[in-house]
Amino acid sequence: MVEVSAPERRATPFGGTLAVLVAALAGLALGIADGATAATAASVGGGVVAALGVRAFQSEANARRAVGSVGVVTGALAFAGVAGFEAGLVAVLAGVAVAAAAVNAAAAVDSDLVDPLGSTVWRSASVLVVGGGLALGVSVGAFAAFGRVAIGGLVSAATQNDLVRLVVLQIEILLVFELVYWVVPILDDWLPEDRDLRAKTLDRFGYRIEDVSRGYWLFFVFQLVLALTAWGPRWFDAFLGSLSVFGTAIRFALRSGVLHGLFAGILAALVAVLVGRGVQMACVVWAGRDPPRALAHATGGLVMLAVAAVVAVSPLADALGAAAGPSWALAFESLGATATISGTVAVALLAVAAGGTVVGHAVQPWVADSAATGFAVASSALVVAALVASDGGASALAVFVGVAGALVVLDVGTNGVELGTQIGRVAETRAGEATHAVGSLLVAAGGVALALLTAFVMGSATISVPAWRARLAVVLSLVAVLCFVVLLGRE
Repeated sequence: MVEVSAPERRATPFGGTLAVLVAALAGLALGIADGATAATAASVGGGVVAALGVRAFQSEANARRAVGSVGVVTGALAFAGVAGFEAGLVAVLAGVAVAAAAVNAAAAVDSDLVDPLGSTVWRSASVLVVGGGLALGVSVGAFAAFGRVAIGGLVSAATQNDLVRLVVLQIEILLVFELVYWVVPILDDWLPEDRDLRAKTLDRFGYRIEDVSRGYWLFFVFQLVLALTAWGPRWFDAFLGSLSVFGTAIRFALRSGVLHGLFAGILAALVAVLVGRGVQMACVVWAGRDPPRALAHATGGLVMLAVAAVVAVSPLADALGAAAGPSWALAFESLGATATISGTVAVALLAVAAGGTVVGHAVQPWVADSAATGFAVASSALVVAALVASDGGASALAVFVGVAGALVVLDVGTNGVELGTQIGRVAETRAGEATHAVGSLLVAAGGVALALLTAFVMGSATISVPAWRARLAVVLSLVAVLCFVVLLGRE
């Protein structure tokens, strides 16, 4: 019995490429009309790079997935950069439209695409957030200030008088013995298998706080109560004075800080081991069952974090801050370039992923084939970009072209997906697709011409700018409805 494999639900090369080309041209037209030519070109380029990165996820090789992760994060950087330079929403929407169309053209919209893309977004964003947070702490001096306050406060509290010094020394010794019980097994697990540190250490020093006798606890509590009173330290000082040379030696040992420093250093080393174990466990949870693949998906975030760190220590940080505007220059100065860039790219990654998911679910019921969801998202982004450009005072021609281009992207892309699903992507379908595309373009051109004629006739009645914009919105809606109805009639 011959097994028949399920058809690959991808757009044909001709239909997918044409849809991406139309989306790019329509987006550039809207960007030019909005006065953001360079920003729109950068955003469109970022969308193409992101789509190529998503295409690399189709490979099972971790090296290709790492390249794909870098591509996706680079696209998010382009979107964040365009938004950061205050180029306007039109440029960002144009790039998103091209990215959505290019992704749908390059890969099948299914779990094999969504799962690795979501993994890349989450892992790269987590790396950027953690790295940016650490860079922020270093930049604003939070870690240094916390260390000064914490250590200074502890030292000040522990050196008030000799009795307090004695109580603190006992606390340090007790903590050392308790932490040794928890740290030695960790070290034993880290060391080579032929090292039996647990048996050698715990058999000799396996004491815990719970092993201390009740008599000592009563004596310790008594000391603690005395240390908290006003007369206790004076009594203890008099007691040491009564011990003559022995009391002087005890006072010197307590005040010299040698014993406190020794046990404090041991405590710091033990706590460092516990923190390292916590970081190790967090990394294990983060990496999941396949650490090499997890690292491949996070490569984009790691590379971007390294780039942000290099920018932060170079003269580019001041130049970027000055070029982006006063608010970004203030962010670079107060938060640091590494934290600002990393946080911005992480927000862009999460925003584009969340927005694409929401819009995809919103438009999916209106799409004939769920495999064409990317083209529907691209079409929606172009329509919104046209409306935003219209509100910003863009020319009527550019706005009409943007809406018509959105409809062509949806029609040509959906047709390419249907053909690719039904008869296969390797079949010769260019002639039929070209005929279909020419018909769609002619219908769109006719709608644009009709809209321009209507706008000209209505615009000649008055030159009021608010009225012109109101009528423009009405005509834009009519053009969209007309083109949509005509395209439905042709199917």
